[in-house]
Amino acid sequence: MLLQLRITTTPALIGIRTQLAKVEMESPRPLLEMKRQQPQLNIDIEPVRVHIDQYECFAELGYKNFLDLARTEAQRGYQRVMEYIAQTAQDGDRLAAIELDGNPIADIAEERSYDVPEAEPITLPLPQPKFYVRGGISIDYQPGKIHFNAVVSPVKYRVTPHKVEIYLRQHPNITIEYVGHHIDRRV
Repeated sequence: MLLQLRITTTPALIGIRTQLAKVEMESPRPLLEMKRQQPQLNIDIEPVRVHIDQYECFAELGYKNFLDLARTEAQRGYQRVMEYIAQTAQDGDRLAAIELDGNPIADIAEERSYDVPEAEPITLPLPQPKFYVRGGISIDYQPGKIHFNAVVSPVKYRVTPHKVEIYLRQHPNITIEYVGHHIDRRV
C-alpha cells in the first residue's frame, strides 16, 4: 500500500536591518568682533604775520621817535654843560694864576677861535632789523586703532553608532498532509 503524503515546508527566513553609523557635526562659525577707532587729524592754520622792527637801524642813523630824541638831546646837553663848566673852571684857574708869566686872556681867546666841533661817530655795522613771525600751521595726528576679539564656539558632535538588527522574518513550518483516499486503520 502506498501512502500518499504531501509534506510542505516553509523555511525560516531571517531579516537584517542595518543602520549606518552617522556623525553629525555642528560647528558654528567663529564670531569676530572688530572695533575700529578712526584716526584723527587736526590742522590749525593761523595766517602768517611778519613783523619787522627797524627802530634800532633808524635810531642809529638819527631817525628816532620824539621821546628817544628828547632823551638823547637832554643827555648831550647835560654833557655839554658839564664840559663848559669844567672848561670855565680851568680858564678861571689860568686867569687866577697871575704869578705865572704870560698873557692868559690872549691865549684863551686864541684857543677858542679855532674850536672845531667833534663829529658824531656812526658805528658800523648798523644793527640788523628784527623779524618776528607769528602764525603758521599746527598739525595734530592721532593714529587709529583696531581691536579684534574672536569668539570661537565649541564644535558639537552627535554620533549614531552602527546598528545591525537581525530578526526572524518568517517562522519555519512543516505541514504533512495525507493526500490519498484510503486509510488503513488496522493495527
